[in-house]
Amino acid sequence: MFGSGKDKGSTAASGEQSWRELAGSGKRRINSPQARKRRQEKWLKVVLALALVAAVVGGLVWAGIAFKNREETLEIGTPSKPIERILFDTDGVLPDSWLGTVIKLTPGMSMMEADIHGLKIQLESHGQVKSASVMRVFPSDLRIVLKERSPALRLAAAGPDGKPRLKIVARDGTVFKGVGYPKAMLQHLPYVQPYRGPDGKYLPMRGIEYVAQLLDYARENNRQLYSTWQVVSLEHFSGDLDLPGQIIEIRSTWVPRIIFSATADFQQQLDRLNYILKYVQDHGNPSIERIDLSLRGSAAVQFSSGRIGTF
Repeated sequence: MFGSGKDKGSTAASGEQSWRELAGSGKRRINSPQARKRRQEKWLKVVLALALVAAVVGGLVWAGIAFKNREETLEIGTPSKPIERILFDTDGVLPDSWLGTVIKLTPGMSMMEADIHGLKIQLESHGQVKSASVMRVFPSDLRIVLKERSPALRLAAAGPDGKPRLKIVARDGTVFKGVGYPKAMLQHLPYVQPYRGPDGKYLPMRGIEYVAQLLDYARENNRQLYSTWQVVSLEHFSGDLDLPGQIIEIRSTWVPRIIFSATADFQQQLDRLNYILKYVQDHGNPSIERIDLSLRGSAAVQFSSGRIGTF
């Protein structure tokens, strides 16, 4: 009995020692062939999974690039159809026939061969055109939209042969050969005698926008008076309102010379002019040589008899 118990105790001590050895050996990698095989299989699965993810992502990226390239190919390929029509629109008077003399398109030219920017520059090089827009309208049309300058005055300019040529002066001072304007419309525009600069040149013309304001107000408020205005003389109007003594002179069939201040209020000056004309008419309508409205606070009227009146 006792011997048997001693043997157990000896076995227990031996088992305790074996447990410690076993516990310590769990921290070391097992290098048996089976363990290495399991580890290799585990890493192989990870590598295959990463390769599968990379393949899926690469496929999606490739599909996106291919679709984008296909869209670009379609976008570039479609407009190669030849130009069939030109859709022309303007806010002025230029006719369709004028457009054919300005731009030249080769027969059979495709939509993409048309130089839109070049056509725009070509159209805007003509003084009557203020701005031009040229657009492709797929599949086979070009749309051209123009904004034209507004005429304010007429100018009789000498041509190469010395003979006078009719020119149009726009509100911004641009001088151009008018195309498409009805004769009746041009007949209502006064002629302009330009300002001659220190260098002796007439161009460029400055300050026309102020002259146009005077003409607009006269036409809107006293059309009968405006219809008698034949020439607008800018001999003493350089267009610089900061210079003293800037005047605009009107020559009409009623009064040979009507002088306006370029810097004073046009409405007040025209109201005073209407009052003077009515006063003169009520007093026998004596002949008038000049009405000077440029004076501050008053106007001087010179009659053909030599008498001068102040109003």
